[in-house]
Amino acid sequence: MSNETIPVHIKIETEIVDDQNGNENISRTENGSYVHRGKVHMIKYKEEMEDLGLVHTTIVIQDDRVSIKREGSLQMHQVFRIGSSTECVYHHPYGKFRMETTTHHMQFVKGIGNRSGRIYLNYDVALNDQEPRRHTFELHFQEEVA
Repeated sequence: MSNETIPVHIKIETEIVDDQNGNENISRTENGSYVHRGKVHMIKYKEEMEDLGLVHTTIVIQDDRVSIKREGSLQMHQVFRIGSSTECVYHHPYGKFRMETTTHHMQFVKGIGNRSGRIYLNYDVALNDQEPRRHTFELHFQEEVA
């Protein structure tokens, strides 16, 4: 069991498939931290979002679920469980949205010595009972080398 906090470089790739408005691809890199305690793994990072300000993101990975909590100008606590639908409220400067997430696939691969890894999520999201859109989220992290 380790409580060591490791500075990491993070690369995030997101694809949103929208049959009506076309696909959207988002790619970003951030610096953050990674820590694991037993079977719980946690990644934290801050991102400066255009027109929205600073958002703090915490990703918690456990055997049966992944959760993403965002705090700041955007707020939400999204939970991913295979075969389950979960709900949360997405707080945005333009209003609040009910968000329903149905997870189809999730995978967490740890690198050697827990110094790197990859999270992969494939899921649908429906905002305020609209037609769901398919999302693919992939996060790679690697220990920063001094």
